[in-house]
Formats: sequence, structure tokens, C-alpha cells
Amino acid sequence: MKRIGKQKPRYRFFLNPYSDVRFTRCPQCDGKIRQRKLPLFIYIDPMQPLVLNKTCRYCPYCDLLIAHKDDLEDLLAQIFTIHNPKVVGHDYLVIGTLDKPDWKRIEGQQPPGTEILEVLHDFKDVVTFKSTGGWSR
Repeated sequence: MKRIGKQKPRYRFFLNPYSDVRFTRCPQCDGKIRQRKLPLFIYIDPMQPLVLNKTCRYCPYCDLLIAHKDDLEDLLAQIFTIHNPKVVGHDYLVIGTLDKPDWKRIEGQQPPGTEILEVLHDFKDVVTFKSTGGWSR
């Protein structure tokens, strides 16, 4: 997998497409899921980067970070309806995370500049959950 961030990759990531499944237990190890609020770096096509401080589900045993697609898309629509209505509904990609001090330092930049790549932690892996109950990459 090609990396764009300069920092060490973190987390296995799952963008949960199921609005009726909220994962209170880890889908891989069945351990109790916790919550973790962290800055997500999201790229919205065309050329619209965004850093969003978002609460996600997290399994510390599997190092699995889960964001709910419907919640994320609602937030993106709210933000861009105000700031740039032309990109509402466009394709997007959650690329990685930032450390909170780095996020606070670059928070005022609109859109975030290339400096963000210096502090970006790509995901170690992006996983999907098959309807048959298995994991895939």
C-alpha cells in the first residue's frame, strides 16, 4: 500500500456502511469496543482536504478503528452545505489520522496545506466486513 503521510501508520480502519449496526463489540475478537475521538484526515474529490475531529469506535486489542459512514456523511454535508455547497455528495476517502497537537496547530488553515502530509499517520490497513461474516482487505 502506498503511503502519503510521513508519520508511522496507525490503526486498522473500517468505514462501517451499515446504518443498523453500531458495533458495541469488536466484529473480529468480540471484545468490548471503546470510543476514541481523534482528528481524521479526509480527502473530498475534487481537491478538498478536511481534518475532522470525530468520535469513532475503537478496539484496543485488534487496533481497529471504526467510523460510521452515515454519521460521517451527515457531518460532511453539514460542513460543506455552509462552506462549499458544490462538493456536497462528492466522493471522499478517509486517509488517516493526526496527533491532536498537530491538528490544533493547523486547525485554522482552510483548506489544510501540504504541511499536513508531514504530520499525517496513514492507516496500517483498511478492512471491510463481508456480509458472510469474514474480514477482507
